[in-house]
Amino acid sequence: MIDCEIREMQIPDIPAIMELEKQLFSSPWSRDMFLQEINSGFAFVLTAKETGKILGYICGLLLFDEFNITNVGVAPEQQKQGFGEAMLKFIIARLLSQKCFKFFLEVRESNAAAIALYQKFGFEILGKRKKYYNHPVEDALMLGMSFLQKQEEID
Repeated sequence: MIDCEIREMQIPDIPAIMELEKQLFSSPWSRDMFLQEINSGFAFVLTAKETGKILGYICGLLLFDEFNITNVGVAPEQQKQGFGEAMLKFIIARLLSQKCFKFFLEVRESNAAAIALYQKFGFEILGKRKKYYNHPVEDALMLGMSFLQKQEEID
């Protein structure tokens, strides 16, 4: 596995991230969407330490004690090497330290690899959003995970 680090996403990162978006998703995010994520304070990139090349990214929105993961991507040639798992561990640890104990996301119903990864972390299927995705039209599974027991231990 490549030696890598996770850092906050910055505006100069957006062109490289948008290239990954185009490779990964049939409806890629716009530049403005990534700017909003950077401004929210919860946008991170995974980079190769040696080259600085962006290998992946994770974004989300924090609302009180709930965090919605809005976008996760790993470069196609770097998938299945633990980078998605590393970014999830990072964001969950960071938010737990800020007393955020609930995590949510949507995922394409056909994305078995992503669903398996999220379930490995304890995410459970909460429901379905009909025709949530376009190109192609597909339902989304709503997944969630809660660390309420940990919250009770801290309070």
